Amino acid sequence: MARNTAKSKSAPKEAKPVTDRRVPKGASKPVPSLFGTDGVRAPAGDGPLTPESILAIGRALGRYLSDAMQGERRPQVLIGVDPRPSADLVGMTVASGLVAECCDVHWPGMMSTPEVAFLTGHGPFAAGISITASHNPATDNGIKIFGNDGRKLPQAVEDTISRAVADGTTRGTAQPQGRRFGWLHLGRERKYEEFIVKTFRKSFVTLKKRRLSVVFDMAYGARSIDLQVLSQLAHSLAFGKTTPEYRVGSALVAGGESAGNALDIYFMNAASPSQPDTHHLINVECGSLHPQGCARAVRELKADIGVCFDGDGDRCILVDESGQVRDGDHMLALLAADMKSRGVLKADTVVSTSMANLGLDAALSAIGVKLVRTDVGDRFVSDAMVKHGGVLGGEQSGHIILTDEGHVAGDGLYTALRVIEIMLDSGKPLSQLCAAVRKYPQVIVNVNTAAKPPIEGLKTLARVAAKHEAELGAKGRINIRYSGTEPLLRIMVEAETEETVKRVADELAAAATKDLA
Repeated sequence: MARNTAKSKSAPKEAKPVTDRRVPKGASKPVPSLFGTDGVRAPAGDGPLTPESILAIGRALGRYLSDAMQGERRPQVLIGVDPRPSADLVGMTVASGLVAECCDVHWPGMMSTPEVAFLTGHGPFAAGISITASHNPATDNGIKIFGNDGRKLPQAVEDTISRAVADGTTRGTAQPQGRRFGWLHLGRERKYEEFIVKTFRKSFVTLKKRRLSVVFDMAYGARSIDLQVLSQLAHSLAFGKTTPEYRVGSALVAGGESAGNALDIYFMNAASPSQPDTHHLINVECGSLHPQGCARAVRELKADIGVCFDGDGDRCILVDESGQVRDGDHMLALLAADMKSRGVLKADTVVSTSMANLGLDAALSAIGVKLVRTDVGDRFVSDAMVKHGGVLGGEQSGHIILTDEGHVAGDGLYTALRVIEIMLDSGKPLSQLCAAVRKYPQVIVNVNTAAKPPIEGLKTLARVAAKHEAELGAKGRINIRYSGTEPLLRIMVEAETEETVKRVADELAAAATKDLA
């Protein structure tokens, strides 16, 4: 691939006080964690996201950061929000807790989770916070926290924060440091934008065989703020929406330096920070969970590829030129093949989760690449990548982690642009690049549950699962787990035929419902 990746890296900062992976002193006593597999998440205003609890989380984190700095300087914390209706409630309350503990808070407003992670890992920040509930409904919200290495906080630090909130040590008097508490800075950092443009613009122009047309579905989410970033890679721009159907007015044709850009871009479902009355539309019948509107637009516009983000932009689902949806399994396979051909797929290893389709195993095995499976959650994928020396990992949901250029967080935009780069380099359509993955039929059934008792204690479910596992043998899989972000038991079944998948899934769901009643 014609590009110098070394020049696209940003220099990491020197001080790293919040990346200690050891258990902090006094952290041996187990406490109920506020954090699921992807941060704190709940209906906004309820549970761990009441105003009092949010303030306590902010103070607990702020105190931890201040203690880690040992008075050398004030911790700087970056907070970005997605455009859901409770963004300011949750974000400003967290900021108040941090400021009360003498942290200086940078508040740029709407910002994707990957940008928060990138800036935290490459800037002066002791921590970064993304206020988002990702793909959840607009009524939910959440708090994702990154250490200053750009990765999720270590479990031990999350436990320290949970303990402080539970013990009530975050309540009461706040003391200024010197003559002041922390302060709130409203500026915006451009390093992420510079990283994306520098990484891809020259490459896209160099590799261009012909211009590609791309539909970006922003899901009324945080990626809407990246219109400016993408416009710097575009030859032309146009706008639309999914309902009632996609329509494009006159395109905006770029000039000057942008005239040689490789992409004709169509934006759909973009939110505006200045239009809060539309913020309840985030993830509603659009984006990565509902790619049908984007698929229709791709067919109608005869586009080469569709890219569907989730609310905070850390994942993407793709649509090929025929309108067929392509998920994380397809992306991992085509990225692995490209990276192996260029000699940059370290350890010839890809990391994914227990939800990855057996078709991904077969596609990777065919090119001499090993698949390592983990529990569901990007934290587990990231940790396994470090353990096995890998640079590529991700989930079927489209949360892909590519670390070969120093960007350690899952990033839907970065992933999509890497795939587009491969399309430009190879001259192949996305459908052909995805053809290596022949998917086994798979279904995921969700069973509502008010509580989450140990799965091994669900006797009826265990008996039915054992029977079907013996029946499927090596020609199928069953995976049963609780959602880390919602009150659901997820049952995944994979088999050679749709009929078998449906029959087994229905029987497992009935057994689970009986046990959980």
